[in-house]
Amino acid sequence: MSRWSADPGHDCAAVVAVGLLAAGQDWAGAVQAAERALATPVCRADPLCVSRALGTLVCAGELVAADTHSLALLEAHAGDRVMAERVLLARACVARHTGDLARCSSLLVTVWRNGMADEIRSVALLWEVELLVARGEPEAAEAVLLDQDADAMIRAGHPGRPLALAAKAVVAMAADRPHEALEAHLACGRALAEHGVLNPGVLQWRSHASRAALACGDAEEALRLAMEEHAAAARWGEPRVLGWSLSAVARASAPTGEDLMTYERAIRLLEMANARLELAEVLCDYADRLTAHGRQVAACESYALARATALDIGAAVLVRRADEVVGCDGVPGGPVLTPVEAEVARLVREGLPTREIGAKLAMATRTVELHLTRVYRKLGLAGRRELQATRWTGTLRTHRGVTDGYSG
Repeated sequence: MSRWSADPGHDCAAVVAVGLLAAGQDWAGAVQAAERALATPVCRADPLCVSRALGTLVCAGELVAADTHSLALLEAHAGDRVMAERVLLARACVARHTGDLARCSSLLVTVWRNGMADEIRSVALLWEVELLVARGEPEAAEAVLLDQDADAMIRAGHPGRPLALAAKAVVAMAADRPHEALEAHLACGRALAEHGVLNPGVLQWRSHASRAALACGDAEEALRLAMEEHAAAARWGEPRVLGWSLSAVARASAPTGEDLMTYERAIRLLEMANARLELAEVLCDYADRLTAHGRQVAACESYALARATALDIGAAVLVRRADEVVGCDGVPGGPVLTPVEAEVARLVREGLPTREIGAKLAMATRTVELHLTRVYRKLGLAGRRELQATRWTGTLRTHRGVTDGYSG
């Protein structure tokens, strides 16, 4: 029987829990069934039941409950390697969901070292690949796919096929192969559907496929996938999944103003769920969109927050992404000035008085002064003298994507 399937009328609470999880329409029922399974001595003694019940709690966002049960199970089944590998994997998933990448990595190392059953190997494979990509090590992630023979898992009939496909898609996207990533994500979705898994709480393949579709230039397909995932996430109702799906909708939508409100709702939900890895990425996406709307100050603040979050969890890729527009001390130093403001700042630093700048740029003196006021506020300077005297060195990215460099 598939690890996701549930026989109608089955009296095992763990099977009921995972069946409700797969369907994704009864969050409360799934959580109750998982708790009931973990309170039943027969289920608590069965590694497969434990895996199903803990997995349901994790995917339902009940992370504290999952971790508490895990610790109790490890103590109760000390020396049981089969039970330990499933419980440790559940704890790694809890760590991943909260953005505790170091703890997740440590737990995965333990699981890999002890060996594991074939039916759960693909779960560890996906988490490991995602961690390596988040840390900026795509080559290492690709090596893991080879070492664990992901291609063998992808063959028809293998229970780990959906997650192995997802792992391959993650690596392909990190290696700038979006067409390959999109194909793998879509295949993952079809494989999950064959197992009756419709819930994005299990795997958010549609939103990842949406990002790949955008990278391929297919905005219509990207929006379709994002909307489909959001509808499924709304049926499930868990904040992390709902927030991530909303961010996919915002990313695939045209910059009309509604997209910013959608991003803001997504950010609130991800904060509520303590989903720090997703939050850091969405904050970067939100900052990109704010820049497209010409809201440079707000964008800079969002980049700085994304950088701080990514740095705290060890997501090096997102730190580097934010570093393109945020100074190394976390002070905004990126998409701050408009092209006109950058040009006015450059001329001031060259020593030109306001009247000459106005003549050079064909604008009134008062207009130059207004631009300078905004420059001082954005760069945190008291006035012309500080702008001319500062030893700050860097590159200012404008809202048109033009780079304007100057240094003291």
